[in-house]
Amino acid sequence: MKTNKNIIYKIVVVLVLIAICFIMIYVGRGHTLYFDNVGYNILGEDIAGADVKAPYRIKVYVKGKEVADLKDGDRGMAMWIGPKAHIELEVTEEKGGDKKRMSYDVPLPRAYDGVVINLVGLINLERYEYYIQEFVPLATTSTKEDEEVVIGDFGDLGFSE
Repeated sequence: MKTNKNIIYKIVVVLVLIAICFIMIYVGRGHTLYFDNVGYNILGEDIAGADVKAPYRIKVYVKGKEVADLKDGDRGMAMWIGPKAHIELEVTEEKGGDKKRMSYDVPLPRAYDGVVINLVGLINLERYEYYIQEFVPLATTSTKEDEEVVIGDFGDLGFSE
């Protein structure tokens, strides 16, 4: 009877640990958020060729802390852990204009480590695909022309005494 209780306790502990793992996969996912203040042209089904201009300045707050002060064309960055990012924006449409405070809960795709959020699209549009995309860093390659070989005074590669 005692061995049956031990086996049941061990199975329960393993099941609880597995449940905690699945919860942490969902809740504990970390993202690097990149914020863009860039206007663009939409060529979608509903809005054919609409130009959306970027505001003069957007201040981005995450967890009550200012993480970016973006002028037109700038990019900022912040870290976020969880499935939905809560960001607050302070938008100034034109230089010396009024400031508007806005708050958004942005669902983050689980498949992306780096997420680019176009703030202009977030403010002006309702469709998710217009303002969020995966961050893909540019690949850099070096060519043989870029490499420099340093030769010592006596024509060697500097390995002799």
